[in-house]
Amino acid sequence: MVTSLRKNLIIKNIRLEEIQLDGSCKATYLGNTLKVYGGIEGEVVDVEVIAKEIDLICNVTKVTIPDKDRIINKCSHFLECSGCQFQHIKYEKQLDLKKGFVKNVLKEFDKNIDKKISNVIPSDKKYNYRNHARFSVSKSKEYIGNSGFINRWTRKLVNISNCEIMNEKINFKREQASGNLNGMSQYSLRVSVKNESYLIQPEIEKLKILTGQKHYFESFKNKIVKISSPSFFQVNLEQAEKLGDIISELASLSGNETIIDAFSGVGTFSLLLSEKVKKIYAIESSYSSIEDAKINLKDLTNVNLIQNEVENLNEDYFDEKIDIIILDPSRKGVHSSALDWVLKLLPNQIIYVSCNIESLKKDLIGLEENFEISKIIPLDMFPQTKHVECVVNLRRINK
Repeated sequence: MVTSLRKNLIIKNIRLEEIQLDGSCKATYLGNTLKVYGGIEGEVVDVEVIAKEIDLICNVTKVTIPDKDRIINKCSHFLECSGCQFQHIKYEKQLDLKKGFVKNVLKEFDKNIDKKISNVIPSDKKYNYRNHARFSVSKSKEYIGNSGFINRWTRKLVNISNCEIMNEKINFKREQASGNLNGMSQYSLRVSVKNESYLIQPEIEKLKILTGQKHYFESFKNKIVKISSPSFFQVNLEQAEKLGDIISELASLSGNETIIDAFSGVGTFSLLLSEKVKKIYAIESSYSSIEDAKINLKDLTNVNLIQNEVENLNEDYFDEKIDIIILDPSRKGVHSSALDWVLKLLPNQIIYVSCNIESLKKDLIGLEENFEISKIIPLDMFPQTKHVECVVNLRRINK
């Protein structure tokens, strides 16, 4: 690397290469590798160096030769904030890119990937879809008491006037809270999309009369679910409902199945599937999520809630034949010890829901001896960003 290249340096007329998984385009300059955000493959652009890591991190400042899929970004904080990577790209192209991400990562695992992957299921909302945000609070004299996001690369706080991917209710509540956040470093805002309930943690004095609750309620597939502040819930409700439909369709349930819902959260999938199966084992490590699930599933007699880490269990815990296992882990994927007991149980089907295709690939390699991919369905849970959700249907190999 040429160390003389400095932050804030403007580099002119750089031709961009393919868009990478992190949303940047690769480029080179004087022997240096650049990671350029805000570009599209084939464009010629000027860039500014904003950070130096293994590669030089750059943002596009001027486009000399634009791509046909370039559009004007909607947000005035785009790139400065670093939360979105694709606002400058037509939505249809975003979907194509995300399908390409999935194919490129998984093609080494399955040579027939082209025949098994569907087009990315688009989000009905391209903006204003997020129901949850965590804001950092400014301590600068100019913006004291206001809030925004920390730039991933510069680690500087970007004070925002409005976030285009947040639900309008979150933007409204953030504006209400502005100027009343002294002494705080961060706060979290969560809102119900389908009713007026919401929560703010920790409490903000100006809004205290409205934020005393420790949970809120949401309608998921016409079923009311309780969600507490620490509990996980998908940030794009409409896409989460489509995800539930996909799982139900892939499972093709007859009513006689016993299934495991691993990483079950507040119980949304179990709630959706319970009337179609014989029995569900719902496994979740979070105390908050389990307590919410007890409320959400309280009228169901065929759901067995288990508070434990999935990797701490083993095949002997289940005293009957398991037909289907649903895996919906965090970004780090499934622990190898959990994959071990999944393999020993040998269900007929595994439905794997992934928010990180790189950890998905790792786990699929761990399962490949006994399972093969029958279908891959990507969903756009996070429009305007690099992220793609993916549902993989795995069938047991008959030997």
